[in-house]
Amino acid sequence: SLTASAPELRRSTIDAAMAPSNKKKRAAERRAAKKQSNNNGGGATASNNATESANPDPSTAAASSRPPNYCLDPPLHRPIPDMSVHPLEAKRSVLRASPQKVQNNPTLRRFVEAYTLLESMEDRCCSLPSSSSSPLATFLSRLQHVDNVDISLPSSNADYLTLCVDLIRSITLTDWRIGVGAGIIRSLVVPDCVFHITSSNLPAAAAAGASSSSSSGANTDVQLHNVGARQFVVLLAAAIATSFSTSGLMKRASLYLVHELRIHAAFNYDWLDWSDLDRHEVKGSDGVAFTEAEARFALATTAIKVCRSVYRNGLEVEYSSRPGPSKEDLLMSIETFSKDQVRYRPTSGVGFFNQGWVFSQVPAIRGVNALEAAADCFEVMTKAYEIADADRDDFVRAAARIEAATCLVMGGGGVVGLGSPRCQVTRDMRSVGAKLADGTIKVNTLPDGTVREEFAFTGNKRCNISSPSPAEDEAILRSELVRVEKGIPPAFLFRDETLLVEYWEVKRLWNQAVQPIDALAEWNHSHFVYGESWGWDAVVRLVKASERSAHNQYANATTPPGFPIKADAGREGFRGSRNSGLHRDDALRRTCNWCGRNGFEFKRCTKCKAVYYCDAVCQKGHWKKGGHKVECKAV
Repeated sequence: SLTASAPELRRSTIDAAMAPSNKKKRAAERRAAKKQSNNNGGGATASNNATESANPDPSTAAASSRPPNYCLDPPLHRPIPDMSVHPLEAKRSVLRASPQKVQNNPTLRRFVEAYTLLESMEDRCCSLPSSSSSPLATFLSRLQHVDNVDISLPSSNADYLTLCVDLIRSITLTDWRIGVGAGIIRSLVVPDCVFHITSSNLPAAAAAGASSSSSSGANTDVQLHNVGARQFVVLLAAAIATSFSTSGLMKRASLYLVHELRIHAAFNYDWLDWSDLDRHEVKGSDGVAFTEAEARFALATTAIKVCRSVYRNGLEVEYSSRPGPSKEDLLMSIETFSKDQVRYRPTSGVGFFNQGWVFSQVPAIRGVNALEAAADCFEVMTKAYEIADADRDDFVRAAARIEAATCLVMGGGGVVGLGSPRCQVTRDMRSVGAKLADGTIKVNTLPDGTVREEFAFTGNKRCNISSPSPAEDEAILRSELVRVEKGIPPAFLFRDETLLVEYWEVKRLWNQAVQPIDALAEWNHSHFVYGESWGWDAVVRLVKASERSAHNQYANATTPPGFPIKADAGREGFRGSRNSGLHRDDALRRTCNWCGRNGFEFKRCTKCKAVYYCDAVCQKGHWKKGGHKVECKAV
């Protein structure tokens, strides 16, 4: 039944895998259950469900419910996308798309618009200066002979401002999933004032309005003055240009610059008058005016990419002994900039997706409970793909669903198997901050000054109980109320409790993610989803394993309670060697003793416990052909 306990689930999985008779029996049971479901309009029945409310009454337990029909749908399998797609090939695939396909696919339409802007920029700024050259090419040629470019020169040229706006829009339209030509990067001017910024101001301190805050001694005092709206556009384009450089000095300049601009935008200094954009008609080559909200969103998008690149790869500056920013500082910056994305473009799911990425890193950086982080990440990723569905952003639609499914695989769904067979409880594992935000809990200050959290049980955030009988419902409900009275966190599990996964929910999210992945594969861009989804492998493993289980069984969470999520050590966007599994610690890296592939969650030989394999095929090959049959007995 739906309420199968963890030991029963493990036994049924082993029996189905080892015994041919049981495998046929399971298949017959699945066919019968599917036929019955089609006749009755539902799946197998679950046990009684009791709901804990403000004044819980076990006698009001709900009647038995049915699992959703989609749990009977077969999982959709897709191979890992080719990660070696060249940017030029991806560009040609976009530009070869038919007009009808471009019209029907908003994601593809954004990329066509971005590549069109880049080609227009190359024609304007990369042509050789001559008597018939454009004014912009002549202006850029003159600037190349200036050693220290004053920011007033490029900010006063209307053609150069148009060039900056086109670059900013091409980057934000594609969320940095586009290759910018080296000729354009060389043509952009990096004003001399950029290299006079000597420290990075934390945006979190700026948002709070503090004059100084940070463990690294950063402060909110601006280092550039008289930065107007036009200068802001020029500096933002310079931050994009310097971020493409492989030099540590240029990357540090980009990191410092985006934080400096964030301070100017947060405090709204008198010299930053956004109406100046309208007075001087700052617009792109398409004639569309550049707005304040667009500038703020572009700054947040650029800053997140720069911070994540430094977060993953570190920052080594030539001929400098100054230490780089800490991971905690970078994580705080990414969190603040992601909130800016949500604030200035609420119709895009990118901001919520970046907030979810922050939740995936806080257990390793801030020591947050991993189950609470998984539950918070699941809630934010759900918002991300719901908004992306309306915005028709195939990248976020696919990646956010895969990340949400990963949170369920890790136990973020809050389904806990109790010690008794067929008894579960679904707890709200989210952090205190998330519960305070939506009113699930409230905080009361007692007369003695102590602060106590009390559950308000508003909305749908309740404690669902499932057991075979009403008597057990009542006993479990009493136990859960005792946990609440004693202040035991929902994410704290006792020894006899097991994290369970509603695998049909994982399969549903995966099947829904396959549709936008297939749409992206038509124009050679599906590899971005794999490169940006850190939980793809874990979700696929569970979906494949679910095919061997009955359609109404729970699965076990892949990791035990309190598991450490290691900080993401991969490279920005694409990783040289794709990490397999949820762990990122090199101490856990293994090598398959048959094929030689490196990975993290390899299986060990249960007899000798001395060799590792990536799958059963390699294990059989080493056993039969590699001589491990003799070696294993000797060990």
